[in-house]
Amino acid sequence: MSTYIDKMFINMISSMLEKFAWKKETLANCRCPICGDSQKHKNKARGFFFQKGNDFFYKCHNCNFSSNLYNFLEQISPTHCKEYAIQRWMNGENGKSNYKKPKIKFEKPKFKKTELVGCVSVSTLPDSHPCKKYVLSRKIPSAFMKTLYFTEDFASVAQSIDPEKKDLTKESRLVIPIYDEENTLIGVQGRSLDSKSIRYVTIKKKGAERLWYGLNKISSEPVFVLEGPIDSMFLPNGVATLGMDSTITIPDFIKEKKLIFVIDNEPRNKNVVKTIESLIEKKFNVVIWPSTIREKDINDMILSGKTTEQLVEIITNNTYTGLQAKLKLNDWKKV
Repeated sequence: MSTYIDKMFINMISSMLEKFAWKKETLANCRCPICGDSQKHKNKARGFFFQKGNDFFYKCHNCNFSSNLYNFLEQISPTHCKEYAIQRWMNGENGKSNYKKPKIKFEKPKFKKTELVGCVSVSTLPDSHPCKKYVLSRKIPSAFMKTLYFTEDFASVAQSIDPEKKDLTKESRLVIPIYDEENTLIGVQGRSLDSKSIRYVTIKKKGAERLWYGLNKISSEPVFVLEGPIDSMFLPNGVATLGMDSTITIPDFIKEKKLIFVIDNEPRNKNVVKTIESLIEKKFNVVIWPSTIREKDINDMILSGKTTEQLVEIITNNTYTGLQAKLKLNDWKKV
């Protein structure tokens, strides 16, 4: 697992490294950011990341700078260095490995009391209950069971959020609460359990900005931006826009964070292609799925047998921006 974390962070900083490229699974190459490499020959790249045991190390054959990945990150990106230490520590390592144990300051979280009228937590339902069966069938992580709800009267739930919402009929739905970054309930999304009903109904409180799911769960970077809340539950720091289009605006809370837009794998969908083109024009990082991925979205990929760790690696290795993103998109939409 530590090898996976090391590669993930090397990929995260790859955009900061000139001439960066993976030569093989255990070896990457770039121009050395420590000494600047050759000033006469701009194509020379004498910095190397290489695997030794379960860790990656860095070595420059120009200035002879040599270090473990932690010390390298400390030199060029202290922010990534701190997050790297936390990830290795969370992986169960004790500080004697290829990193320094992080100093973590724990602050008491601030919670605002919010209630959902007429709802019960999915975690309290028996496995035979239709709503619980649906959640289990989607393989939604168990950590979300307490934050998902069931109601037999979504119309009442909707009116508790927006009293003017009086056009809905009583029906059972899975309820996905939507909080802002301060943990204040600002909306809900109801997922139908009946194939004859509208699949998703989204309600927001008066005065709330465009709803984004997951802002209250962000703890680090990168932030993976998806369209649907359920898909976002399978990725660390996943958020959902509850509808993706070319007019998307980013909440102030995450504007300065590294965002990676994970759009559905639908190369024949003109709206999807248009959205990706707009994101590229706005200089965002976008995922262009490789041809080996056949599933339409993240949840389908999970159902096909892929793990969260595998998805993060696929996403990291297929994230592009600028001209490279445009070229990759042109190939992808011809599939």
